[in-house]
Amino acid sequence: LTGDLQKVHERFDLVEVRSANGDWPKDATLKRWRKSAPPAFVFSVVLPPAVASLAQGAEADAALADALHVAALLQARCVLLQTPPDVRPTSVNKKRIAALFAKIPAEGTVRCWEASGLWEVEDVIATARAARVLPVLDATQSALPPGPIAYTRLRALGKAAASVRSLE
Repeated sequence: LTGDLQKVHERFDLVEVRSANGDWPKDATLKRWRKSAPPAFVFSVVLPPAVASLAQGAEADAALADALHVAALLQARCVLLQTPPDVRPTSVNKKRIAALFAKIPAEGTVRCWEASGLWEVEDVIATARAARVLPVLDATQSALPPGPIAYTRLRALGKAAASVRSLE
């Protein structure tokens, strides 16, 4: 989020805030972003790789705490876990996903999970349901589970590919 934030707010109603290496914007910057956004504008905080890998330990706990601090400052409506392809659909990983989400307060925040790699849609939905989180799916490829809200990816297809690339 650099430049004219008003243009972001005019064009989009949601933005994902992420940190690949744990370097989040300063608290004052996060507060300024929230203050400059319309009340209905949605910030979604993407959990960093140290958390997304489902690793356990002090580094993962600290990364989660930092991300939740960012979410609080932004008054983020969503916290998103994007697991990498090496997080496969094993019973251990399904338990780790549920345990991770148990550490994230559910009140006031939509907890979301996006799997990549070998996961089948049915398994994603069942794992998300067991963890009491919202699955993130590609609405052009899979039917979204019923419910009042959805968090979806629209992968680049046809004319949409050009508009998606122009945003990067």
